[in-house]
Amino acid sequence: MEHKTLRIGFIGAGGIHFGRPGSKLPWAHATRLEKIGNIKVVAIVDTDIKLAEDVLKAKLSSDQVKHFYTDCQVFTHFKELLAQKPDAVFIGIPPIYRGSLEMDIELQFVKAGIHVFVEKSPSVVPPEEFDNYVEEVRKTSIKNNVVVSVGYMFRYHAGIDKMKELIIDHGGKVMACRAKFSLAYSRGHKGRDSYNNKITGGPIVEQATHVCDLARYLAGDINLDSVQTIMLKDSDPSGAGHLSHLPHDGENNIQPADKVPRVTFSQWRFVNGGIGTLMHTIALPGSRHEISIEVQMDGLQMSLFKPVEEDSSLVVRSIKADDPNRDTNYTFNEQDSFLNELSAFINAVRTEDHTGIRSSYEDAAKTYEFHGKLAKIS
Repeated sequence: MEHKTLRIGFIGAGGIHFGRPGSKLPWAHATRLEKIGNIKVVAIVDTDIKLAEDVLKAKLSSDQVKHFYTDCQVFTHFKELLAQKPDAVFIGIPPIYRGSLEMDIELQFVKAGIHVFVEKSPSVVPPEEFDNYVEEVRKTSIKNNVVVSVGYMFRYHAGIDKMKELIIDHGGKVMACRAKFSLAYSRGHKGRDSYNNKITGGPIVEQATHVCDLARYLAGDINLDSVQTIMLKDSDPSGAGHLSHLPHDGENNIQPADKVPRVTFSQWRFVNGGIGTLMHTIALPGSRHEISIEVQMDGLQMSLFKPVEEDSSLVVRSIKADDPNRDTNYTFNEQDSFLNELSAFINAVRTEDHTGIRSSYEDAAKTYEFHGKLAKIS
């Protein structure tokens, strides 16, 4: 079935939307949207106008994709894009610049009847303050029949689909869930701002948010009163939190209290009674992060490794197998969670059927509230 061409705009000309030259970053939403097709990019918005112009120039120089950008303009303020009345907008700027009644980019597009795809995390303001904003977005999106989707792409991973299937098959009662996100930093892509809590909201909000969200998605909502956290910071008198291999002078101008924690360990109970844990670290060499999530139930263990990489795998040990001592390995070599989530969003926009959206703005707010507890030292 042929669909009309969707007019879209990008807010943010950085890596999340357009990747980085010479980098193997897994992002680049624009590349996936080009693959989906039937789109026309009307504008790229960024305060760094040279970056936006360079991105557009690169796109127009490609015979394969230039037809998506022939009428594209470059703006420095999102209101210029708003005036173009696109069908959908993709918001990929740091959360300090959005997600609140004072920084209400999402709400302004929703009020105009424009569909919104926004990157995680949705905000950096206190959760109780964010709740008011979420309610405004929710009410307005319903009134205007607008899709608002948040970029928790692992919810669209085939390995997570398999885990959900096996959880249901084993009765749905998760006993334990362990989430891990270890950041590789010595050759990493993270810029100076990434080490400043004030700008990013901290590593739980910026990075571990993905596995925190998966814990909720797989095992259910969190008993927030049960959350306990311990952190290792740069200021620890032991010196154990010192980072010696930063690829830049990224922390030189950051106040000690604003430096990101090096290690965060958290534990909690799920509403259904199970127990969850999180380990986030900034310690690994190179640029390859280590991400995994493990779920245990009575007679079942599942561990998903490297969900953002091409050789992602799920290791399952089950009482229902012929040999309960032997692992069953599932591989997902062609997996592209980014493409899956963007396809779901575009389909929802085209069909007005929102059931394929796995991370609504209201649901992402629950993960954000969870962050607020995790980031507090018990």
